[in-house]
Amino acid sequence: MSTKMRGYGMTVKKYQELQAVDFEDVGLGSLMDISKVRIDRRRPVEKRRHQYFEKVGNPYLVRVGNIKVKVRFADNGVSMEDAFENLLLSV
Repeated sequence: MSTKMRGYGMTVKKYQELQAVDFEDVGLGSLMDISKVRIDRRRPVEKRRHQYFEKVGNPYLVRVGNIKVKVRFADNGVSMEDAFENLLLSV
């Protein structure tokens, strides 16, 4: 993986920092409710990724209604980018 994630303008270090945020240290009110996030499905996947990041801030820690959610990807051979693209396609 390159120092900057393809197309995101964020370094791998920044992604690691976002992923490392402790679930218990974040208040529910500070998280974006992804049930209210609307992404333009007519746009290419790359644009949808950018739009999602802009709206949620930390893609690894969000909320759905009144429930905090920590997003993790299994180490099963699927790349983070592929797993995230599948997540975006379902939003």
